[in-house]
Amino acid sequence: MSDATMDEDDATMEDGGSAMSDSSRQMTGAWQEYLAAAERLDAVRREASTSVATEQAALRAAREELPPIRARLALQQQRMAEMATASGRPMPPLAPTPAETTSAERAVSGGPAVVLAALRQAMSTVDVADGALAQAPTRPPSATTRNLAVYGGLAAAALLAQIVFVLLVDERTRPFYAGCTGFLLAFGAFGIGWIATGVISRTRTAAMGLAVVALPQVLSTAVFALLWLTR
Repeated sequence: MSDATMDEDDATMEDGGSAMSDSSRQMTGAWQEYLAAAERLDAVRREASTSVATEQAALRAAREELPPIRARLALQQQRMAEMATASGRPMPPLAPTPAETTSAERAVSGGPAVVLAALRQAMSTVDVADGALAQAPTRPPSATTRNLAVYGGLAAAALLAQIVFVLLVDERTRPFYAGCTGFLLAFGAFGIGWIATGVISRTRTAAMGLAVVALPQVLSTAVFALLWLTR
């Protein structure tokens, strides 16, 4: 074989090896690009899965926190209604205005996480409102209520004393003693109540007090008289 032929064969082999090397590099580059694209796609998939799981957890938490907030708001509304009634003032408007409703809808338009954050902020506001309602002054009882408690307590004590005393005397004289002790005890209870209410309430409501202390004595005397007549 001549030297020229060998040189031609070597050149042909070198050209073939160079072509195979270029093809191999091209395949390797494409494979690397494929792997990089697959990794990017997997990262996007994991990120999307994490985002969905986070939104689902926020949605569950929001659903759990919403009923307690509603219940506490209902209690606060009831408390405010009681305070308004006790103070004789009209109930303040509690329903949100259209502008407030629109603002609230915009505030929670960012998904479950935003809704959850808004609910927790609302819970903080409800806590502040509870503290304010707890510190709100309560209306003291009226003078009539205080006087009724004073006269009622004295009337009960006088009635008990009358019954005990009448049961200790002779059965034949019970109606007489019931009337006498009833009058004296009613008069004494009214006098004590008249003095006490003047100190406590500075308004005595004498007519009411007299009726409260005298009525039980009259009824008990009538009962003793009826029992004496039917014996």
